[in-house]
This record gives sequence, C-alpha cells and structure tokens, in this order.
Amino acid sequence: MPTRELRDSAPGKYVPYHPNPYYSPEPLPVEPKLEISDRTRDLVSDTAYQIGRVDGVSSTVDFSTVLYTSLIRIEAVESARIEGAEVEYRDVEAYHTHHPSGETDTQIEKDLKEALNYEDALTDGLDRIESEDSITLSLMKKLHSMLLEGVRNEGDVVGDFRDQMVQLPSPRTGQRPFVPPAPEEVNGLMQSLESYLLMGGQYHPLIDAAIIHYFFETVHPFSDGNGRLGRLLIILYLASEGYLESPYIYPSAYFNRHKVEYVEKMRAVSEDGAWDDWLAFFLEGLRSQAETSYSRTHELRELQERYENEYPDETNTDQFARQLLEYPYFTAPDLMEYLDVSRRTAYKVVDDLEEDGLLEEVTGKERGKEYKAVDVFDILE
Repeated sequence: MPTRELRDSAPGKYVPYHPNPYYSPEPLPVEPKLEISDRTRDLVSDTAYQIGRVDGVSSTVDFSTVLYTSLIRIEAVESARIEGAEVEYRDVEAYHTHHPSGETDTQIEKDLKEALNYEDALTDGLDRIESEDSITLSLMKKLHSMLLEGVRNEGDVVGDFRDQMVQLPSPRTGQRPFVPPAPEEVNGLMQSLESYLLMGGQYHPLIDAAIIHYFFETVHPFSDGNGRLGRLLIILYLASEGYLESPYIYPSAYFNRHKVEYVEKMRAVSEDGAWDDWLAFFLEGLRSQAETSYSRTHELRELQERYENEYPDETNTDQFARQLLEYPYFTAPDLMEYLDVSRRTAYKVVDDLEEDGLLEEVTGKERGKEYKAVDVFDILE
C-alpha cells in the first residue's frame, strides 16, 4: 500500500503494512547531528536555572525527605492518571499509612496499584542510579515488570519486548493511528538506545533527555506500559548524568495537561523532523515543573515557619503542629506512637488542631478515622 512521503529531515520512514504502514525510526544517535536553535538554548538555560533553584531551596529545609517522598507520589499519581486510572494523592498517602512497613495488600484496587507500582519502580530505579548502576535494557525490563505487576495490561508480554505489532490511536479524529516498528526491529533499535545512554548522549542532558524520550516512545518496545516507563526514564537519565542532585522535578503532570500536543509534537518529529518544536515543548515541561516544585517547597517552608511561630510551646498539641509536615496523613494510633502518649491525649491533640483548622477527618466514619494536614495537602495537591 502507498505510504506517506516524508521530508528528508524525518528521522525514519514508513514501511508498507496492512492496514496501516508502520514507522521505522533510524537508530540513535540522530544523524546528521541536530542544529540547536537559539530558542532551544535559551530554554535549556532557563530550565537549568529553575532546576538549580529547586536544588538550592530543597537543601535548606528540614523536611527534605518528606518532600522527596511526596513529590515521587505526586508523579506516580499523575502518571497513573495519564493511563486512565482514577486515583488521588490522598489515596497513596492513606495506603502507606495503613501499610507502614511496606507489606503488600493483595486486595488493593487496580487504579491505586498503578500509582503504587510507579512509586516503587521509580524509587528502585533512583536507588540503582545512586548505587552507580547504568540504565540498561535489563534495568528497563526489570522496571517494566514492576510497573505492570497486578494491574491492567493490554499486552501479553511483561518484562520483555513485545512480539507483535501495536498501534497508537491518534488524538485527532480522522487521522490514521501511529504504528511503531515491527517486533523484529525492536531489539536492534533498543540496543542503539542503550548505547546512547551508556555513552552519555551527545548534547546537554536536558536535550538528550528529550531525544531519549522521543525515541523510546516511538519504538514503543513493550506491549503495554511504554508511557509509564518512558516518563520514568526521563528522571532516571537526568539523575544518572548527575544533572539532578535531588530529583524534585517530574514531568507527568505537564504531559497530562497537554496530552494532545505531547503526542502531536512527537509525531511531527517522526514525519517532518520537527525536532526544535519537540525540544521546546519538552523543555518547557521540565521548566514549568521545576518552577512548580520550587513554589511548593517555598510554600511548605513558609508554612513550617508559621507553625513554629504559632505553636512555640512544648505542649503535645504545639509539638505535633510543628511536625505536621512530617506526618501529613495519620490515624489516632499513629499519633499515639509519634508522641508516645495515651489515646485520650492523642484525641485531645486532634481536637485542638481540628478546631484551629490544621486537621481534617477524611473518612467520615465513626471508627477508624483518618486525618490529613489541610494546609500541607493544599500545597501538595
């Protein structure tokens, strides 16, 4: 069947296949080497500045561990939402409150499980990077298995590359679907990606992250879960290059807000070689998320200072008010353990802070009540 005539600048070609031709990208690195526009260079500088601000402010706060965990969970929720899961940040915090030692609940509903899997895979990947492991195909397959464990899976292969054709519906009505390369091409293409990762790319890490993400999503090496793993790899790559001292920027929220543009910018690279527009879109995503993370961190620091000023005494209520950023979601038994107090004293603390508007009961139940720190959640969500 006829295929669309692509521009000479397109980094691949369409191959006849019924009912739609599939796209076969050229292996990495991109040839000829990209000419980086002044617009893109300016965006790289601005994005780098915003990331540096996040690293700077995060190192000055006492709740950096809590912030790190919270932002990972926000990214996990946003990534799951892109895939159609109906899950809230509070759901993830509630789960960890119920399972503080990390034990697994086999009855967990699948939407929440998608977010928890992403959190586990991202945390495991970051731990491996911190241990100076490289991003290899083996690691990708391991993380893929973690992401798809016990959740919806439209493919029949988990933890290995797909063995059949897939197609990606277009966000535009009437436009034919995008068909990634045939299974027999996937391994060679992914080996070129692995080599590119191991050599540290060819450009600024932020530009390379955009190239790597485009290539991974275009090859679509797995039968399902490519979006989740592709977004996760952005963070792992920047961390592996030492570009993120503390990985406090996460792209899923931006991609979720601009899903149509996200898909179309990548397709325009494939068909028209429109690298500059894709790089600008990708960099703006990282820049805006870094700006958001900075604002969140700054607001949380101001909130901590406010609590320290308004609750300066050593009463149990004042003491816990100053710890709300560390314990933003809890039960009364948790509070008894945190403060080493009786049940009666714990409920007195809860009553005091509910009256002050700092806490809110979220279950609506008479028994087994759970509480969230209102101001903290307002900032994080």
